[in-house]
Amino acid sequence: MYKLKNIIGHHQIRQTLKNSVQRGRVAHAYLFMGPPGVGKETLARAFAGVLLCEAPEEGNVCGHCRSCRQVEGGNHPDLHLLQPTGASIKIEQVRELQRQVQYKPYQAGRQVFLIEKVEAMTQEAANCFLKTLEEPTGQTVFLLLSDQPYALLPTILSRCQQFQFRPLSSQEVAAGLMSICAMEQDAALKLAPLAGGSLGRAVRLASGSEQWPLRAKALEMARLFPEINKIRALAVAEELAADRHEAAECLEILLLWFRDLLVFHYTGKPEILINQDRADSILEQSAWYEAPVLSAIIEEIKLARERILANANTRMTLEVLMLKIYSYGGNDHAG
Repeated sequence: MYKLKNIIGHHQIRQTLKNSVQRGRVAHAYLFMGPPGVGKETLARAFAGVLLCEAPEEGNVCGHCRSCRQVEGGNHPDLHLLQPTGASIKIEQVRELQRQVQYKPYQAGRQVFLIEKVEAMTQEAANCFLKTLEEPTGQTVFLLLSDQPYALLPTILSRCQQFQFRPLSSQEVAAGLMSICAMEQDAALKLAPLAGGSLGRAVRLASGSEQWPLRAKALEMARLFPEINKIRALAVAEELAADRHEAAECLEILLLWFRDLLVFHYTGKPEILINQDRADSILEQSAWYEAPVLSAIIEEIKLARERILANANTRMTLEVLMLKIYSYGGNDHAG
């Protein structure tokens, strides 16, 4: 089972959680927030194990007691998992949670409720859950996971100890690939930058279970940018705006791509590119733009991604971005 000390990255968060256990100062609610795949759930499950362990060692699970075996087996009676049913967490699920909270722990000294995608609660469910947070018991700990904390009620945010998870560095992702997938160092270092700080994505790419079709879509967009016109620019924005998560990830891919175009433009060294598997395309496309234009496009993509992550109107943000890119040259300018 995962131990806090063995989890890749997030050292400060891990240390804070270990200290809270060792000092007996465990809060009643924690919010782990950050982009998908950076380790929120892994760390939450490891922390849940510590909270339920019968003999924690320096803030880590012992790994041998009955509770540890049950947590690893997924059948601990005091560890409750709550996930969206379909697209949302419904009020019926929260009412069942409230019923369970009323009971004393069955085996451990506390109950732990791990709630995934807490932002998926309906308004009714969120208001109902808030009542539970407002009346904490010393025998209950809530671990909330969220990719979109800006979608949560401010009153829920204020009642949680919050931890912001950042994307992992390429070195951390590579270390994770070497540990989890037994990859050779050179292969791990080449694959890691493509994951955008997400170890989960890196593992899927390494296993071949995810061909990352969004990357192919994003790079096809990049190929067409010099030919784009106003009508096509707005059509691309409309298509991409259908899914906020996908839009943000697509912009992240584009950001890395244009970063490579700019780097190659100045250095001509393919060995320092992130998208090394597409070095031929980088070589070709870097000649399409002047350096100031590449820099401007990078800033526009970065700004648009930040706005989408901050819950701005996705379609409007993308329309502005695509028209900005169009303004740097397109078919309508040819005549």
